[in-house]
Amino acid sequence: LAAICFLAGLLPGSVVAFSHDANHPSRSISSSKHEKMQTAVLPRRSFLDGAATTAIVSIFGGFPSNANAVVIDTSQKAGTLKNLSPDEAEERFRAGRDSVEYLLKNYDEICEGGGDNVRRYLGTVGTASGLFGIQKAMKTLAERADDIVEYTELSREIEQTIEQADGSAYMAIFVTTSTSYTPPAKYFKDAKIEIERCAKSMDELATMIGLKL
Repeated sequence: LAAICFLAGLLPGSVVAFSHDANHPSRSISSSKHEKMQTAVLPRRSFLDGAATTAIVSIFGGFPSNANAVVIDTSQKAGTLKNLSPDEAEERFRAGRDSVEYLLKNYDEICEGGGDNVRRYLGTVGTASGLFGIQKAMKTLAERADDIVEYTELSREIEQTIEQADGSAYMAIFVTTSTSYTPPAKYFKDAKIEIERCAKSMDELATMIGLKL
């Protein structure tokens, strides 16, 4: 009986009646009573649904867009995660260095597109940047290094500068929706410092293995 009552409560507008005899008067849940209960619940449910929708819009749709921002062409799949041949690794490294150069030359315009736009050029969002999967290229090119220890340190330096720049670009997004008084420009500036370090380290690594950029 308890199970039937429980299931009946899950069926909107249902009428549940139990047979009876002289010693057990009938018991029923009228549809009108159930409707009144639903009416009381609906306003609260509508409020919660509205609040959830507002929260989603504020998180995902609340960032202002700038039509003048330089946005990477996502139709081009420059990066890759596959294992590379030596020749492919050379081309990938050059493509990565080109992405860094373009990012620095057009940094202010790219920043107008927001932190994620910077991250796309860093290869940490999407696959269009030449920096996407740059670790694979450096791993293959390591065979050319005379000093593998120094080469490994430089490779790690490049990876760290990308990670640090990515973190700062992400913070530039975060502060726009938080109570922080730190302006996004501060994080964009920090990211640019790391990107400049990345360019320097990539040039040094290329020189080390005799790779012409």
